[in-house]
Amino acid sequence: MTAFTYAFVFGGGRELKLELTFDADMRLAQRAEAEWTRLDFHRCSHCPLPSEVGHCPFATGLAPFMAGFDGMDSFERAQVMVRSAQRVVVGERAVQHGLASLIGLIGATSGCPRLDFFRPMARFHLPFSSEQETLVRAISMHLLDDWINGRPLALDDLAAGYHAAALVNRTMADRIRAAFRRDAVVNALVSLDAYAQAVPLVIEDELEELAPLFRR
Repeated sequence: MTAFTYAFVFGGGRELKLELTFDADMRLAQRAEAEWTRLDFHRCSHCPLPSEVGHCPFATGLAPFMAGFDGMDSFERAQVMVRSAQRVVVGERAVQHGLASLIGLIGATSGCPRLDFFRPMARFHLPFSSEQETLVRAISMHLLDDWINGRPLALDDLAAGYHAAALVNRTMADRIRAAFRRDAVVNALVSLDAYAQAVPLVIEDELEELAPLFRR
């Protein structure tokens, strides 16, 4: 079983520790249902799930972890430590940035059909990576996916996957606004949405910038 622990340490020593566990296929184990997790509550317009499912898998994945952030502002500072079996990553940053990393991991492993695209990346989760590092990982994983599944190597589906993820993030932000009093969780989703919208626009530019590294 794979596990990641996120620990947020605030001024005065207050700490919020969250442990995420996953099965062998890198699917999130923890779940909770609430009124705001119902599938028909701010449902994504491109959601392919039947109404019989009852609850949004991304929302039920978020629910066990979000309550502790309800009273926090986006720019409250914290030392964020992310621990896995392979490494410990520590950074001091605004709560919304630590949350964005946590929410991205939850979304990719939640079972949401539009975010399952990112589950292979979640298996090798690298918190607080730069935009360029994240894009390199995304492109590499996408091409590896094509190769393993016998498809032609192409990046068209990568852009489409990010477009779909952006819509999920925006709709989830609407859910969260209805359930939480403060803005930290919403702004974390807004950060993820902004990145997801930007990726399709910069793929070619980033590849051109990286090209010299591969010339021999």
